Amino acid sequence: MRVVLAEDHPTVRAGTRAFLEPEGFIVVGEAACEREALEVVSEQRPDVLMLDMRLESGLALKAIPQFLAAAPGMGILVQSCYEDRAIICGALAAGAAGYLLKSSPVSELVLAVRTVASGGRYVQPSLGAGLARDQGREPELQLRERQVLGLLAEGHTNREVAARLTVSVRTVESVRAALRARLGLVTRAELVAYARQNRSADV
Repeated sequence: MRVVLAEDHPTVRAGTRAFLEPEGFIVVGEAACEREALEVVSEQRPDVLMLDMRLESGLALKAIPQFLAAAPGMGILVQSCYEDRAIICGALAAGAAGYLLKSSPVSELVLAVRTVASGGRYVQPSLGAGLARDQGREPELQLRERQVLGLLAEGHTNREVAARLTVSVRTVESVRAALRARLGLVTRAELVAYARQNRSADV
């Protein structure tokens, strides 16, 4: 899983690299501003762009579509100090696949990057639950998420779900973690209960 770090503080970039590389991620480039990030992303075509919401050039929200156009298939995980829901919704609407606060523990950072690298979505649980409540409806789920939910509703284990969908067990675990985050659920039992109440035919 190849990662580019777009962050204007060198010490933060160094720390993030130190956290990710032992987990099997390869940091293929770093950038401190939008222009540098766009050049690196265009050249490297990473699996994930870890994007600080505020770079040297200002708020990076408007640049998200440019990054996605430069590397189709890449996932963008926004890291930020901002808990403002308008900014979070703006980032997700612009095409970001995830949103994580910089205060998050390392374990959650690794999970978020792995989820986005696997094609999933990840919003920090406390933020995701609040967004869902504000919207007054359940978040729209992607096809893979609906497939996993449908199989969970039938009582399948992670290994059985992975075999049915021809993906790795780790991918299933990442999708489940992303679902819990987006739906504001905490335990496996809550996720299974949600799945049974919202059965999907996309399997």
